[in-house]
Amino acid sequence: MNKKWIICIIITIIVGFILGASIAIFSERNRNKTEGTEMLSEKELADVSNEDNNSINVIETASLENAISPNAVIIKKTYYKACDHLIRKVEEIPEELVNKTENDIKKLYADWELEEYTPTQITLYKSVSGNCGEHYFVQEHNGVIGIYTTDEYGVKTLKEDTEISTQYLPEEDVQNLKAGVEVIGYTKLIEFLEDYE
Repeated sequence: MNKKWIICIIITIIVGFILGASIAIFSERNRNKTEGTEMLSEKELADVSNEDNNSINVIETASLENAISPNAVIIKKTYYKACDHLIRKVEEIPEELVNKTENDIKKLYADWELEEYTPTQITLYKSVSGNCGEHYFVQEHNGVIGIYTTDEYGVKTLKEDTEISTQYLPEEDVQNLKAGVEVIGYTKLIEFLEDYE
């Protein structure tokens, strides 16, 4: 065997022996430190704690228990009478509303009905006439798929043309798009268009 390897093995054994002895000495010292201490039950600890508090002057502070937390959310529910849809939007609390009370919210959102108020969530409700604005009509327009919006009276307005050409779509899809397809909701619109990409 090479002399270098023998020296490495001997050094490793010596280092291991020193580490083992150090750990044994350290654990023995810690055990000796805890042997002289007495264990108190939870009741005894509470009694000791109460004795300490009796000698301290406690000052009560004002508390804003029902104030809005910085990590709260506002849920705005709007009911649209014309299309009979309820749209729910969740927003982070604006900085200027942090630490506001329920009465403050009622004043700031006087045109909304306050359904729920907690420090972490405010739920507002409003009923309006009109359309929710999420009614779309997808139809072939100049060789591509066009997106139209429809109002409460059914009047269509071209919102935008997509880059999806109808030239390579199956004949059945082209016929459906020429007649037009109504899609309700922005998420549904995106899903509908993804089927043609």
